[in-house]
Amino acid sequence: MTRSELASHIDATQVQSNVTEKDLDYLIRQSVEYGFAAAFVLPCYMSGVKKGLDGTSVHTGGVVGFPSGGELTDTKLYEARQNIALGAEEIDMVINIGWLLSGKYDWVRDEIKTVKDITGEIPLKCIIEISLLPEDFAKRACELVVEGGGDYVKTATGWIAPTTLDQVNLIKSVVGDSVYIKAAGGIRCRQTALEFLEAGAYRLGISVENAVKILKE
Repeated sequence: MTRSELASHIDATQVQSNVTEKDLDYLIRQSVEYGFAAAFVLPCYMSGVKKGLDGTSVHTGGVVGFPSGGELTDTKLYEARQNIALGAEEIDMVINIGWLLSGKYDWVRDEIKTVKDITGEIPLKCIIEISLLPEDFAKRACELVVEGGGDYVKTATGWIAPTTLDQVNLIKSVVGDSVYIKAAGGIRCRQTALEFLEAGAYRLGISVENAVKILKE
């Protein structure tokens, strides 16, 4: 896989709490130079990054319910609307993990569906934070994303634990080709990135610093 082909599967991120304007400028420059699929930022930085990426092929990505997933559904709807109004072309949303583990599957599914009704044609990537889930709940989470109309199952926020190849394989075994898979968390070398793509991931969420290092390998 060429460098440009690999870059086209990467969502470069700057979603840490301590992001500065200098960091955002770096994200914009590197996203344009390498041709990442998207650049993801916290909502308060959305409009500036969107402006910096205008006229390029790089999508601007926003986060909803990030990183806990425990916000009210109305809050997630507001966040989705605001992200879109500010120029987000893709949305990553953390599902309500507590609801899932409590067996409130209808609530989880309905929340995904309600947010998807807002995003419309804009891809909705549903973060299931798989490292927190026993296998049966991880499988159920994948099913609920499909049932709720999500476009992607995303493994993790990257704030808790790295994603493993076994986790990507598990998700793929449940969703098949019905939705896309985004792997995020702990992807720090080209070999891992390629293994995840081979296992069925379509997008890789990687901090922009690590994404650049991988592409320079």
